[in-house]
Amino acid sequence: MRPPEEVLLRYVLPNTRGLLAHTLRARGYSQSRISAVLGVSQAAVSGYLSRSQSTYLDRLKSFGIPEEEIDALVSSLASAASEGAPRLTQVLHMAWRRLLSSGYICKLHRRIYPELAECDVCIGIETRQPFEKERLLEGLRLAADLVERSPELLSLYPEVSINIATALESSSSLNDVAAFPGRIVRVGTRLVPVSKPAFGVSKHLASILLGVIRISMEKRSVMNLKMVEGVEEAIRKAGLEAVNTMPGKGKRSEDDVVFDVIDALKKNPEADVVIDMGGVGLEPAIYIFGKTPVEVVNKARRIARELRNLKHQ
Repeated sequence: MRPPEEVLLRYVLPNTRGLLAHTLRARGYSQSRISAVLGVSQAAVSGYLSRSQSTYLDRLKSFGIPEEEIDALVSSLASAASEGAPRLTQVLHMAWRRLLSSGYICKLHRRIYPELAECDVCIGIETRQPFEKERLLEGLRLAADLVERSPELLSLYPEVSINIATALESSSSLNDVAAFPGRIVRVGTRLVPVSKPAFGVSKHLASILLGVIRISMEKRSVMNLKMVEGVEEAIRKAGLEAVNTMPGKGKRSEDDVVFDVIDALKKNPEADVVIDMGGVGLEPAIYIFGKTPVEVVNKARRIARELRNLKHQ
């Protein structure tokens, strides 16, 4: 028997632990706390930290795992570190299934066992919608953690609060789009979600996404932020492209905003951001699009940083 789990235990897990140890230390964790998270002794933690992060990263990349997958895995584990062992196990299990079904582990598995050269047992094994849904929810949790660690986004915090939504590839209804119930709100100098992400909880952003993914499947995630003075120049300096809605005259409803945002992207499907100037009772807003929630948040961070730089000039 030549199960791929051997690869997890002998190669992937030790190097993932090394990267996670460095990440947690950078977040202020003590060695004893890192030891509890990793499930190893403090002496083992000291050993992990004695080697550079690049050592572990280069090893995992040499196994055939893309750097973006490694970053996503370590960030997800770091975010789940405070939630206990069951949550950490869930994140690791999800990531492992993803690596298997994507074929990333095949290179190393076949190197160890050349007789598996024609094997494709693991590829595509996770095609069921429940797995995809859990993967999207995990992406939203990771994005929320990134938002919480990005105080520069406070300058773009809207009165209606922030939300991030992401859609299944086969989305056809509001229930196929996940977001944060109660949104992401300001608590002092932090931006935190009111509750865990779920499907079917954001009519406004979900309605926008259901229209937008028919224009571009690369835009399956969206985040709303406040439209402020200088943001258009900040978007440009961030290397992103924006397009404005072109609403008709008269009072607008939220449904009108949805149609106008979708229509703006029809005219320029390559745009990263849609700017909407609002109306009577409607706050001016920007809508940032991307493939994943983390990609969207990273675009928002770039905009916020450029906006801060402009104000300090």
